[in-house]
Amino acid sequence: MRLRSTAVATVLFAGISIPMAGTALAADVYNCDDYAYQEDAQAVFDQDTTDPNQLDDDDDSLACETLPSRGTSAAGDTDDDDDAQVTTRPSGSVAAGDGSSAAEASALPYVLGGLAFAGASGAAVAARRSSRTSA
Repeated sequence: MRLRSTAVATVLFAGISIPMAGTALAADVYNCDDYAYQEDAQAVFDQDTTDPNQLDDDDDSLACETLPSRGTSAAGDTDDDDDAQVTTRPSGSVAAGDGSSAAEASALPYVLGGLAFAGASGAAVAARRSSRTSA
């Protein structure tokens, strides 16, 4: 009986929390810092104009306006030192973030995961207590 209750609790917990992982990871894939040129960011914005990556903060359909255009230098970059990080990605590379989280990140997956964990724990405790009283 105890093994079955534990298995049911585990399946319920996994069934609720695994689908939430995709939702949490899908948000805000690209940021303006991921692009060297405005045209590159604009191409990603044009693929999905609902702007899930928030490349167009002022809703004027121009993504990452502070980035330089191809053939111009970076805005405000007057010195020629090479102490900055690489700003262009090789073809076929994976977009990587800087480790920070989005300001508008939803807490819903965490809340639902916590509730699922609490529910599974409560079910396991209730099953254990009922098995003790019936024995």
